[in-house]
Amino acid sequence: MLEYVNTPQDLLLNKKPKGTIDVRLKAIGFQFVGFEIRKRKVQIDLSKVNVKDNRYYILPKVYRRQIENQLPNSMEVLELENDTLFIDFIRLMVKKVPVIPRTTIDLAKNYMLDGPITVVPSMVTIRGPKSEVDSITAIRTSFLDIENITDDFSQEHALVLHRELTKSTLTPSLVTISGKVFRFSEKVVSVPITMINVPDNIKVRMFPDHVKVLCQGTIKALKSLDTSGFKIIADYGQIEKIANNRLPLRMDDFPENLSKATLLVKEVEFILRRE
Repeated sequence: MLEYVNTPQDLLLNKKPKGTIDVRLKAIGFQFVGFEIRKRKVQIDLSKVNVKDNRYYILPKVYRRQIENQLPNSMEVLELENDTLFIDFIRLMVKKVPVIPRTTIDLAKNYMLDGPITVVPSMVTIRGPKSEVDSITAIRTSFLDIENITDDFSQEHALVLHRELTKSTLTPSLVTISGKVFRFSEKVVSVPITMINVPDNIKVRMFPDHVKVLCQGTIKALKSLDTSGFKIIADYGQIEKIANNRLPLRMDDFPENLSKATLLVKEVEFILRRE
């Protein structure tokens, strides 16, 4: 019986090749008894394959030498099939793709994620026939569902290959999904409003000229909070789009050590004076 080993990394054995080969042997004395004359497994090294016109094959002289090297020294091959072994290989395509985590993260009350969820490694290698791999742009994890989280988490999770990708493999097949969690506090601060796009001949007065912002973050971040890191904007350029004397507010920036900042007032009243 033939056992095929050492398939080249860039090739995939599509169909099992010939499983047996007839060999006539010469041996001294009773060597055949110990050799299990009925059937013997011999290995065919596929790394020695030749290719021509996209056909892969091993010449008789090559696999004969491989068979002879696996026989005891007291045995000799007298006769061997002289057919070329044709191997049905598919050339593999190798591609790196990002990993997309599928997670449901339920945080306990007053807890938040400190930054995004991380996946390590963030890219994996998919190896398979071009017909399977070419259209793959990302690989998803199996579902991760964690409830009532109060602490940092890190879990190893399997990647999922679509069931139609029968000849493709992933390296690695597992990734680690992790996240940092912290207990947050809240603080309300008063931040000045900046009016932009005001013509030179116009003076604008806002009521109020400060707005309250609800800030969420660590106790340390809230203690050292500096309101100069906020940028609250009212845009005079929108004045023609409004039906009353109230301009919408937007927050263009807030201190990066905060987790979240929310405007408690969405509009500001104003009066104009021409000069």
